[in-house]
Amino acid sequence: MAINIEKKLSEAGYKMFGTEKEKEELILSILNTEDIRYLKAIPFLIYNYNINLEKIYSKTKKKKLLAQIISITKKIFQENQIDKPLPNISGEGNLNEEEFEQEFKMQKLALEKPKLMIEKQKIYAERDLQMRLSQIFTKKERQIMKRILEDKPVSRTDYEYYSRKTKKKFSSIINLQDFAKTLSSKSPKYDKDLFRLKRLLEGWLEKNDKRKEVSIQRFFISDETLSIFFQKKTPIHLEEQGFNTQIKLKEIKDTEILELLGKYKEHDFT
Repeated sequence: MAINIEKKLSEAGYKMFGTEKEKEELILSILNTEDIRYLKAIPFLIYNYNINLEKIYSKTKKKKLLAQIISITKKIFQENQIDKPLPNISGEGNLNEEEFEQEFKMQKLALEKPKLMIEKQKIYAERDLQMRLSQIFTKKERQIMKRILEDKPVSRTDYEYYSRKTKKKFSSIINLQDFAKTLSSKSPKYDKDLFRLKRLLEGWLEKNDKRKEVSIQRFFISDETLSIFFQKKTPIHLEEQGFNTQIKLKEIKDTEILELLGKYKEHDFT
């Protein structure tokens, strides 16, 4: 069914669509999949075609889902000043309204602009930009940024909000560019045995040395003695307050710990 839906969507206005009746059947099929990729197409289908939503609502078993999408569509139409009547059906849920709005704007822009490759590239670039911005900035921040980019005035509240929060984020982004490039070029290393040893030593301390909820920061072996530096997780101790203990290796009877200590003579976890 999903492949058939995708084929129809790619034919239908999405660059995907067929007759009004087919669109209604299409929406019913999309609702049945509950697939977010297809659900995000519904507001644009409602905008672009004369869809009988009340008829669909009476037919579908996914009434709660459709009601939420209609509520989201109403907000999208209101924000984009689209005057198209919608039925008095509404609902709430956990769908991401912002994703629906971004998808709607992209499809609407694609419909209204010439279908030239350069226009498509601009559309997709804008969607990618908005997606990246949404990972760092709130919707309010992005709205303020849009007004600033378009040389439109902002309110005093928005000006203070931008100066206090958004501008500081931009400064951090600019200053962290070299660091981000260096870090992104590296792949994280995960040593299963090393962190297994850490957990075993923490458990050993809690059981045999009467320590409670410890977190090992560093350890090393010297002269058959294991030195461990750790912090306590209990709230009565300051986070930076450190402790240390020394253990003769012969006191450790756990063969797995001894075997791993033979592999790792020292390590700093900080």
